[in-house]
Amino acid sequence: MKPQLKFILTISTFCLIIACNNNNTQTNSIAYSTNDSNVAIQVTMEDKSFEIKQNQLIPQIQNKFQNDSILLVFRDNDNPLQINFNLFHTDILQKGSATYNIPNVNSEKQTVDLNLFNKDRDVKQMNKRIIFRKGTINISKITPKGLRMTFEGEGSGMMEYGRNFPISGNINVTF
Repeated sequence: MKPQLKFILTISTFCLIIACNNNNTQTNSIAYSTNDSNVAIQVTMEDKSFEIKQNQLIPQIQNKFQNDSILLVFRDNDNPLQINFNLFHTDILQKGSATYNIPNVNSEKQTVDLNLFNKDRDVKQMNKRIIFRKGTINISKITPKGLRMTFEGEGSGMMEYGRNFPISGNINVTF
């Protein structure tokens, strides 16, 4: 075989291998994003990520929208994470969106409460409840039929004052 032909075959084979690998990568990422399109809640804390899909959310009787308070609970039987989100003394339903800076917004009276419960957390029972102590909660849409919000800041177990760790997440649920 001539050296030129051998070189061309080698380059062609190399290009074919790269094209096949790129094609497989694209297929995997498309399948992955399609599988995650149903994710309603994502939370990252203590080097762990939690996800709850919309179709796995347990309907809660506690989801209450009243004039001066909104009480929401999000959970799934197969997930160790539960989220409690409460708004008080606010006209957010008329506005539809708001940004809250914790703890400043709660200085005179409690307006926002975000806490999480991680039943798999290796601590005493009281500290499985994690309080969002400092950060920003951004609600981009809230109605009696759904909630879209992000949060980023710090929190700690209920009795672990001063031992904050990063917490971030987003919620995009329909009721």
